[in-house]
Amino acid sequence: MKAVTFLLAAAAFGVHANHPEHESHGAHEHGHGQLNLVLDGEQLLIELQAPAADLVGFEHEAKSAEEKAKYAKALALLKQPDQLFRFSPDAGCTLTQQEVNAAQAHHEDEHDHGHEHEHAKEASGHDEHHDDEGEAGHADMGAMYTFTCRTPAKLSGLEATLFTVYPSLEKLSVQGILPTGQTAAELTPAANKLSW
Repeated sequence: MKAVTFLLAAAAFGVHANHPEHESHGAHEHGHGQLNLVLDGEQLLIELQAPAADLVGFEHEAKSAEEKAKYAKALALLKQPDQLFRFSPDAGCTLTQQEVNAAQAHHEDEHDHGHEHEHAKEASGHDEHHDDEGEAGHADMGAMYTFTCRTPAKLSGLEATLFTVYPSLEKLSVQGILPTGQTAAELTPAANKLSW
């Protein structure tokens, strides 16, 4: 039964995180990532979503050799969750599965967003440049990690060390389902520890 609960919670988080168009237009905010977690028995699921601008440095398709190298480095870092999160060693958590989601532009918003910029430029006579990529659209990327913890009772929180890896990431909105109930928090570089 626990596995069913775990999978349902994971599916709910996945739908929420991968379809930001159902939220307000401001759901894609540079410097702001989303962290979802579920602890069920010995399994800990962590899902990270953030703007590609914060994880790679840009949101458009990598074209130059330098951009391709930055993109490859970002993917490699996402495959190293021990560089992004820290748990109590007493819990004995081991990575058992991971899935990295490459940058995907929000094509539905991209068309409208570009036209909004064009109309704003025509009406005001100048470019209202709201993000680093101009009219290139928005892209998110992230990963899902499954850990198996030998002693889950000793897992009482996590430290988000990813702020040192991704310095432009300013905050993480956290949602979690834990044995004690649901939790929500906001982590920042100065307050990067979540306890439960």
